[in-house]
Amino acid sequence: FPSHDIGTFLSVTTATSTVNGESNVICNYAGTVTLTLPTASSYLVRSIRVKTITANAVNSASSNVKPIGSNTACTAILAATAGKFATLVSDGTDWIIMEAN
Repeated sequence: FPSHDIGTFLSVTTATSTVNGESNVICNYAGTVTLTLPTASSYLVRSIRVKTITANAVNSASSNVKPIGSNTACTAILAATAGKFATLVSDGTDWIIMEAN
């Protein structure tokens, strides 16, 4: 089997954290997590997978995330439910949620 690069991981255990190029973010904090995402224009056509293993919301520090059912940027990434996940893809301007549960 060919190997596949699954990217780097960031484990978040505090209320705020900065994503510095990691492609996988796992939130494990007993409270709302606010992520500072990389500037979408410098991260063109790359993706970030975010999941929470606690029943707490995950938000972006900026209004730069377009939800799965809208083209209007907001801050919400994940609802406050353990096991939620989303894949965000940069379109050069914002982070677009392409898949989520």
